[in-house]
Amino acid sequence: MNDVDDILTPTSLWLKQKRKIALATVISTWGSSPRPVGGQMAIDENGEIIGSVSGGCIEGAVISEGINSIKDGKSRVKDYGISNHMAWEVGLACGGELKVLIQPLNLEDKIVYYIVKSIEKREVVKLRINCSNGKRIIDNTIDNQISHFDKSKNEFIHIIDPKPRLFIIGAVHIAQALVSLANVADYEIILIDPRDHFATKSRFPNCKIINEWPDEALSKFNLDKSSHLVTLTHDPKIDDLALIFCMKKNIGYMGSLGSKKTHNKRYERLIKKGFNEIELSKIHAPIGLDINAKTPAEIATSILAEIINYRRKNYD
Repeated sequence: MNDVDDILTPTSLWLKQKRKIALATVISTWGSSPRPVGGQMAIDENGEIIGSVSGGCIEGAVISEGINSIKDGKSRVKDYGISNHMAWEVGLACGGELKVLIQPLNLEDKIVYYIVKSIEKREVVKLRINCSNGKRIIDNTIDNQISHFDKSKNEFIHIIDPKPRLFIIGAVHIAQALVSLANVADYEIILIDPRDHFATKSRFPNCKIINEWPDEALSKFNLDKSSHLVTLTHDPKIDDLALIFCMKKNIGYMGSLGSKKTHNKRYERLIKKGFNEIELSKIHAPIGLDINAKTPAEIATSILAEIINYRRKNYD
């Protein structure tokens, strides 16, 4: 599951600058840990950082250990407890514990560069790390899809999934709010609308825009469970093309804007196209969680909330 920021891409730029770096990774948590398993922070020899492993409450101690790791070239595993008082400072109800692996990186770190290339290609990376000596290997034979610490083997299995991707069909008012929210939630966003007078950079400056018919645009992408689709135009000539293309793909969430009456008509059209009830049940419609949303921003919030709920229920 992709629950954490990609800090390895900017870290690779530090490596290209010949900066000496240690990488800290959360490998186990208990209680209300501020960061999930897999959360990472890069530390250079001067104490500059990228990312976070604790939300700030133990960063100083981890930075010191990172600098020590750079100096002696050795990996180490450190256990940290977050007191109730410290937890309140970072917005938690109570404290917790976390185990952090801290390891120095090579200046020509092949593992980091491999992961960065995989991130660019949206490929899953399965990394096996020996916590005793810090040895890392790419192991695509790993069956488990969740990052975890194996105490019996003293090793950490790190699964790095592609960043969640959101395809938005229709450059409508709701789409503007949805793009803003999805950017905050760290989705890769692709807006598709053949009407180039609607889908413009001036209206949508913070996402990729494709001015093509949805089936043509979507055919250029490898659709997987981390890819999600929302159709917002209310125009069957546009929305249906996207749904028809994605229905038999291994895609994640699919949702369509419209009332129950509108969806019933959509259902009838797609039945005539040869789709069955099981396939059509994949479409979330009316779209979004039922929060009595009225404004475009509220509707966008309900849509993103439903996508997040879908991802957590199905992939966690």
